[in-house]
Amino acid sequence: MRRLRVLIMINVHTYFQGPICLPNGLRWFEWPECPGIPEFSSGPKKLVGLDLHKSNIRVVREQFKDFKMLKSINFSECQSLECMPNLNCTPNLEELDLHGCKNLKHADESLAHHNRLRLLNLSGCSELYDFPDVLQSKNLELLNLNHCSRLERFPNIPDKIKSMRGLYLIGTSIEELPKSIENLVTLEEMDLRYCKKLAILPSSIYRLPNLEMLMLEGCSKLVKFPKEEEPSDSHMTMGFRKLYVLNLRGCNLSELDFLENHSSFQFLRALYLLGNNITNLPTCELLHNLLWFDVSYCQQLQEIPQSSGQLSHLWSIGCESVSRFAPDNVTLEVNFPPTNGN
Repeated sequence: MRRLRVLIMINVHTYFQGPICLPNGLRWFEWPECPGIPEFSSGPKKLVGLDLHKSNIRVVREQFKDFKMLKSINFSECQSLECMPNLNCTPNLEELDLHGCKNLKHADESLAHHNRLRLLNLSGCSELYDFPDVLQSKNLELLNLNHCSRLERFPNIPDKIKSMRGLYLIGTSIEELPKSIENLVTLEEMDLRYCKKLAILPSSIYRLPNLEMLMLEGCSKLVKFPKEEEPSDSHMTMGFRKLYVLNLRGCNLSELDFLENHSSFQFLRALYLLGNNITNLPTCELLHNLLWFDVSYCQQLQEIPQSSGQLSHLWSIGCESVSRFAPDNVTLEVNFPPTNGN
């Protein structure tokens, strides 16, 4: 079948004997739940997609070195996989999906410098602890490390990456972000929810001018949110120019003085502070564009000041210490708010 371009094998569980010979013109090969990694006697030189999700793969052998045209690899939910493939063998790779590989322990160093990689999904790799020290994949758009619960360190980013839109680190064991996080200059979403060891955020996060959503819910060791520092270069862009959702529910903050810099939070629409140790709130003049405001279970909060801006929804469930409640032009909600600002 020399003209065969797509081969999809569903519910084929027979264990193969010997190498597989595939047409050189094959573009897409998909074999979910494959009983073992195929051994190819002759490689399909034009293969762009390889999908072996839920297969019994433990180690990726070197036969993939001939697949220079590969753009997409899906080895997701391969429960026996311990090491990811060496991406130097696939210089054109754009998408690598290894989510749910629960025994994956090592991320190959080759991903740190891969020039074409756009999507890297390692979500749910709960045994992953070994990740490259640096990240220089200049075309990376999305990095998903959600629920990599053994991962304790985020890589240094020595050079600007002008393509990344989303960084997802939910439930990791990361204790701090590097100062070089500022080099993710196009980042729009950063999700650090339930990173229960996260204690330090660098002030360099204010150099993420395109950040729209910053999610820190459940970071119980975070006792202080950084203040914006004065730039050493007067021409340097600082501040959150596009941030509209800041989720700090379940953190351990006692002060909100970082909000006093109006220029950094002028577009903030949703601010979630549930369960923090704050006693005072910033004046709403500083947050004049705020629409949704959650201070529920801030049990040391003394006063909720008058609103003169656009505030329309306020959640203040369980604020037993509040002695003065001034807002008269907002809707007092009894149910919990959405956490994403939608």
